[in-house]
Amino acid sequence: MPSTILDVAALCGYSRATVTRAFSEPHLVKESTRNKVYEAARKLNYTPNAIAQAMPRMRTDNIAFILYEHQSPAFLNPFYAPILDAVVDMSHALGLSVIISSSADTRLPNGEIYIKKQVDGAILAGQINAELIDYFQHQHKPIVLLNNITRSEDRICLAIDDYSGSVQVVQHLIDRGHRRIALIQGNFSDHVMKGRRAGYVDTLRTNGLPVKAEDIFTIQADYEHAMGCFAEILDGRSKEDYPTAFYCTNDEIAVGIIKGVYRRGYSVPRDFAVAGFDDSILEDD
Repeated sequence: MPSTILDVAALCGYSRATVTRAFSEPHLVKESTRNKVYEAARKLNYTPNAIAQAMPRMRTDNIAFILYEHQSPAFLNPFYAPILDAVVDMSHALGLSVIISSSADTRLPNGEIYIKKQVDGAILAGQINAELIDYFQHQHKPIVLLNNITRSEDRICLAIDDYSGSVQVVQHLIDRGHRRIALIQGNFSDHVMKGRRAGYVDTLRTNGLPVKAEDIFTIQADYEHAMGCFAEILDGRSKEDYPTAFYCTNDEIAVGIIKGVYRRGYSVPRDFAVAGFDDSILEDD
């Protein structure tokens, strides 16, 4: 039978209240007392119940990093993985634990108990639905929205300037001499797609270049769909109608286009220019 807090109290000679305080609020307990309590706990192989500890302090020292389910898992996502690393590093430096999950997990019964209720706040990444956002706000738990724009004075939103980034990419390609640039856009959240597409369209028009519907493609943002899209473009038109450059709205699409270029016997940048968005760490193998 597992040891209890009463066993620890009996072994070290202190009251249950003192033992509880040594674990939950150690700064209020003398060092010599804490050491005796912890030594007794080690001998008994006793581990305090984290949930029980959290109740009197009204905090768990846990935060949640919840990623939109269609972009999960976070640690394999080329965009969110380095962000998650930074969140974990900073949380550990602050003495906090990070619960990593997808938005789908929060709808499960255990997600309701272990994710929603046992955290002090949450970072909600990607296209998280309004219901989950409202839940945390109704519980008065602070949230940060990452790459998810909402209009509210009481919400902190961190997002990329999708429009300006697109303008810079497309203008760079134009400055390199390209006059027919295809847009290969991933099927992202609305604000990301609209911002990146608007930057593409406006930059072409500013430079007196036509915006052609046949040069704009929306695909799932992965290598396979990007390679298929490139093949479709080449197979569906004559060489004189090929785009000379491809603006890809994330780097995974860009790598897929590059793979497609080489598999068809062409090269980059000799035959086609390819530009991506996000600065992800990816390799073209």
